[in-house]
Amino acid sequence: MIEFRLPSLGSDMDSGRLLQWQVQPNDAVHKGQVVAVVDTAKAAIDVECWHEGVVQTLLVQPDAVLPVGTTMALLREAGETAADVEAEWARRLAAARTAPGERPALAPRATAAPLGVPVPTVPAARTAPSAPAVPTPFTAPTGPPRPAAGTGC
Repeated sequence: MIEFRLPSLGSDMDSGRLLQWQVQPNDAVHKGQVVAVVDTAKAAIDVECWHEGVVQTLLVQPDAVLPVGTTMALLREAGETAADVEAEWARRLAAARTAPGERPALAPRATAAPLGVPVPTVPAARTAPSAPAVPTPFTAPTGPPRPAAGTGC
């Protein structure tokens, strides 16, 4: 089973609105085929599928606003049956359920550490290298001589 997810279609894209599907259940899809049209903050963009398979289920209806990474459709791989896909999807949904009042565990988002809080480093980064990794050839300064420090010029 392949979960077809809403990809990030731009560096600042957090969500998109599904405008229309270009495929229907039981359609064969190929790598590079346009399967949906999604509206971002900037434009309506064709969304391509990067998997080979057969559309099992369209999970999202047009006009739905989805965060990036949301599963939009399920695809059957070669040799899979519709029952295999439905059983696997039900298993994944059951595993993702949480107890009432709990939030599902999400991957932490990269953020900067507040000022004054030490940032963990790897041992190799704790010490400065003793010599530059790339030797730098000495070049003599050019131009007029600089005045000595403290002379006021």
